[in-house]
Amino acid sequence: MRLSFRAARMIFVSCILVLCASCTASAHEKEVDTAYIALVAPLSGPLSEFGWSMLRAGRMRLDEGKNRRPRNGIAVKLLALDDKGNAAEALQLTRHVTNNQSMVAVIGHLTTTCTLAALPVYNSSQLIHISPIATGEGLERITSPFTFRTILSEDRQAMSLADYIYRKTDVNKVAVVYENSPLGNLLRDSFIRKGEDRGLSVETIALTGNSLADISEATERVLTIKAGAVFLAARPELAAVLVRKLPQGIDRPLIFGTYRLVSEEFLELSGRSSRGILAAHPCAWSTDFKRGMVVKGRYEEEFKHTMDWVAVQTYDAVDLLLWAIERAGARAPSIRSALQDLDSYARARPGLAGPIYFNPSGSLARDVSVAVYTGSEWALRED
Repeated sequence: MRLSFRAARMIFVSCILVLCASCTASAHEKEVDTAYIALVAPLSGPLSEFGWSMLRAGRMRLDEGKNRRPRNGIAVKLLALDDKGNAAEALQLTRHVTNNQSMVAVIGHLTTTCTLAALPVYNSSQLIHISPIATGEGLERITSPFTFRTILSEDRQAMSLADYIYRKTDVNKVAVVYENSPLGNLLRDSFIRKGEDRGLSVETIALTGNSLADISEATERVLTIKAGAVFLAARPELAAVLVRKLPQGIDRPLIFGTYRLVSEEFLELSGRSSRGILAAHPCAWSTDFKRGMVVKGRYEEEFKHTMDWVAVQTYDAVDLLLWAIERAGARAPSIRSALQDLDSYARARPGLAGPIYFNPSGSLARDVSVAVYTGSEWALRED
């Protein structure tokens, strides 16, 4: 792949970080004149498309303020590091991040495995860590006073969708179609816990295999029990086949899923059957959200790429840190305190993906946004 000058500059910046002198972990508590934020993402390898989406958005948000003098005199620079989507590589890169005395925060990683590998090092080094993309199993169980997650985990999405069905629909019976895997079982249990607490009748249907016969059997069971809604807790490819087999029109139950259903893979495999699907969406907004439309237009004009949800989440993460540094300075305890102050909707930091505020464990506290697929795009449900 031939890199543009801008892309080459981004990679060059990451090389500077590798050469930085080392220091003790307590250095992150010192005030600095220039604060560095590391953005760690897969810039090479099979996931590089998403890594570059993160980097483009991060650079754009930083560049928006390049002609404005910082109110507290602290300049902020973004340093890019390539973890290749590999947990071992991510762990190795933590040394370069935590040993830089001017490093005040890190944004990353794309994948859950990379995040879980690096998080203990960030925590022991008392380095502020913003996790805007990873949603998989295990993230909610690890608590760190220095990590702030600006995206809902998969199990939180499942619970929030159960609550949405209870509050926003007239459905009483829900079928949970799940894959017998660690993630599938987690989503099943999380949905059941919240759904039954709300008084929903929840029946589980296991996908015992990947064959068409197994999926057909699950489909027949959904129809037999006359479920008003289906929650899909399976990989996009399995969910897509099941959606294609369910009846269309008025006989089809409402179909819900997590962020996984927002993927291009699911939409391509499910084809026309994807129309009407309801999914937790990380960054759906209405066309009257002027700030979002302006930023999206600027991103797509500059980079000639669609501003996907990965880019939106990263833009918000950089914006959040710029706000915290300008408000509180570049010492880790001060940044942490500023972020912890975002403890309610009333005190939230507005983001493109929605208001950002945290629960005491540092996880995003708002509910999911639910979007419906129209056949050509995801549209926010504002009911």
